[in-house]
Amino acid sequence: MATSIRSSKPKIVLAGIGTKGDLFPLLGLGRELSRRGYVCDLVSNQGYEALADAHGLGFRAVTVAQVNNLVSGRDNLENHVLPSYLPTFEYFAEQLRSGEHLAVVNLDECSASNHMCERYGLPLCRVTLAPYAFRSVYRPAWPLSKKMRGPFANTYRLYRLPQIYSQMDGSPFALSRVNTLRERVGLGPLARFSHVNAPIQHRVAFFPSWFAAPQPDWPSPLDLVGFPLPESATELAPALREFIAREGRPLVFTPGTGVVDVAAFFAAARLCCERLERPGVFLSPHYRTSEVALGSRILHVPFVDLAPLLRRSALLCHHGGIGTVARAFEAGIPQIICARAYDQPDNGERVTELGAGVFFEPGEFDAERLVREVSRLLESREVCASLGTWRAEVTRVDALGAAADAVELMLDRRRSALGK
Repeated sequence: MATSIRSSKPKIVLAGIGTKGDLFPLLGLGRELSRRGYVCDLVSNQGYEALADAHGLGFRAVTVAQVNNLVSGRDNLENHVLPSYLPTFEYFAEQLRSGEHLAVVNLDECSASNHMCERYGLPLCRVTLAPYAFRSVYRPAWPLSKKMRGPFANTYRLYRLPQIYSQMDGSPFALSRVNTLRERVGLGPLARFSHVNAPIQHRVAFFPSWFAAPQPDWPSPLDLVGFPLPESATELAPALREFIAREGRPLVFTPGTGVVDVAAFFAAARLCCERLERPGVFLSPHYRTSEVALGSRILHVPFVDLAPLLRRSALLCHHGGIGTVARAFEAGIPQIICARAYDQPDNGERVTELGAGVFFEPGEFDAERLVREVSRLLESREVCASLGTWRAEVTRVDALGAAADAVELMLDRRRSALGK
């Protein structure tokens, strides 16, 4: 019986290295696939076993925990991604020795699972969380997007952008280290880093087309399924419910769970609440409230499920991670994005273009401007109308269900191609 089960439904390996915000979409997709009868394993950083178990997934840690997501790309590669390669290779070898049939869903081209799909001919679905991951000459991600304005935009698009992308794809630092690890499992060297994408059979983007319109040079096949926002099963803690009932809809401030240097951010947030005479909820596990007297109209919480909180809030000021952006759209509230790195600035630029908030470029976070922008967003009828439009768009789709459909379609095509 076990053999027939394995042959009819492969085990799904969900591979992702990062902080919680990176993994929540994979966890949600894994839960949906588990509901459909698939056995799923999450292969990720240490510290996520309880999360995987809560979503009905198996778990294998292949690298150390990641609590600070503001390290450089090079540091992240050296300290988190590359150390995951050999443990990931061993995980796949163990699974295949035991007779498992595997299919892979992963988050990016740095994942060690890409090489395993190439090595063993496994089906691969790539999940993209934010549009900045696509290198486009038509609508590049911030800050390259700023060069697309003005009289020399077409020259920049035709000549300079392809050069930039080529340099990124041919990074000697990344290629030399990855090729050394590939040799350990009998794979030849890569000439360009993007060649790891060759095994991809399908792609899913976890954002909607109204947030980022598909560009002619985006990869295909690609399904834009919308924001992955599973229904929240949690209720607000009594202290938080009582605070909102007493003080009214708060301003919510969070720099993200993966940001540890939070003092300046919350100092500005406190000033904003005081100036506008608004209640505030401060979210961070790294904020030392014992050192600061917050007053009765500010409540600090280390961590909370955003969905039930934002439904009762007036505005969200945050780091710009795509999952948090999506929750603000779902709640229909304006957002101020104080971006630092990765996809955050590009997400912030798109939120601004959609009339749903404002974006502070990295290094431009300023308390006085924060006060002005919060006041403007809360009073703007145009912003309110835009928020209503985007909230309706978010709530009408089932992104996780559509993503699971895409994975199953990939597997059906795979079986047909193999004549099974």
